Amino acid sequence: MIKTIIFDIGKVLIGFDPDTYIKRFQFDPEKEAYLSKSIFGSTHWQDLDLGIKPFEQIREEIAASVIPAYRNDALRVFDQSYLTISKKDYTIPWIHSLQERGLLTFYLSNYSRWMIDRSGEALDFLPLMHGGLFSCEVGLIKPDPAIFQSFLARYPQIVPEDSVFLDDSPWNVETSLTLGFHGILFKSQEQAARELKALLGAETGLLVNGNL
Repeated sequence: MIKTIIFDIGKVLIGFDPDTYIKRFQFDPEKEAYLSKSIFGSTHWQDLDLGIKPFEQIREEIAASVIPAYRNDALRVFDQSYLTISKKDYTIPWIHSLQERGLLTFYLSNYSRWMIDRSGEALDFLPLMHGGLFSCEVGLIKPDPAIFQSFLARYPQIVPEDSVFLDDSPWNVETSLTLGFHGILFKSQEQAARELKALLGAETGLLVNGNL
């Protein structure tokens, strides 16, 4: 019986949109693509989520890795990258609707301490949840199975077979499936809620009414 719903955060419970963000700078297309890949598509961004290097060290490594002509702009993009985050109106009602049906809600997210400190309004739902784990707390990132194991060690009452994991990354969902979780690949809130409702309904033999 499903008792627990575990959410990824970025692109699921909040908006995370580097593509729209970087367009604010009005770079030419070649420069935009280069800087986006050099920052958001790089190991530097993973290092930020891992939380094992200071922010200033990662900043210096980005500056050293890009071509000199783009260095200042790369740092401008990185320094304001918290602007990639936005609040979702559906998040709190969705969490409430699940909890009203007796389900526990948790989060498991790749997220840096630097970004957490700058995402207060977008993360205003966190106190409503029963708990969770950020990658920066343990120096591990999804899809590494070890971060799932760290999550389960923190919350030993959670049984994978009784839990549903929602994430926008197919690799993260695949890892969750190999560990025994039910998995839903998030594409939109409407799609994920529909699939979750069907999954819960299949267990009980009926579809659950309401905004699941």
